[in-house]
Amino acid sequence: MENLFKMSLFMPPISPIKDENTGKTVKSATLTPFRTMSIDEVHRLITSDQRLAELTLAIRNAAAQGDETTARFLKQQTLPYVTPCGVFTRRRSDSLTESSGLVVVDIDHLESAEETENLRQQLFDDPYLCPALVFISPTGRGVKAFVPCLHGQNPAEGIQWAMNYVHCMYDAENTQPGKGVDTSGKDLVRACFLCHDPKALLRKVVNFEL
Repeated sequence: MENLFKMSLFMPPISPIKDENTGKTVKSATLTPFRTMSIDEVHRLITSDQRLAELTLAIRNAAAQGDETTARFLKQQTLPYVTPCGVFTRRRSDSLTESSGLVVVDIDHLESAEETENLRQQLFDDPYLCPALVFISPTGRGVKAFVPCLHGQNPAEGIQWAMNYVHCMYDAENTQPGKGVDTSGKDLVRACFLCHDPKALLRKVVNFEL
């Protein structure tokens, strides 16, 4: 079928920005969406937006220097993000207005850029996942895949199925804490940071009838 997936785009920050000296909030977290985006628009943004490329480079430079605190701060405070499961009026699970039929799977803390790039292609080529979009994460050491739900699945079931499948097929031998499939977010409003990946893979037609 034609790729018509839609989701909400949110502007940063995803969490409140606080004054280091007083601890007071100087900028609240964004809770309402900026606009609705098609997955084609998401792909264009992450492959070609120059400002997003600059923000992503700053995060990856911090990560490469081993400064995970700065990398995490920059990610949370500067990157836009989407809700792959659908369109929301507010960043809350009970504010869904249109389900996209997609769920997101993250694989984090990979060993090298080569491993990350190889996994991006492997996930995209997987005939059981058939992801609509696959791209490298903000730090450059992870992969994000937007996966269609199986027929008859609700999003919660789809997230669990996709996580379990990716873990079994690509992550089963991993025993290192923090590495591998990120299982921290399983609700409808799970956010996904957008970042620059000029080689992000988009599937124009999703043939997913298992």
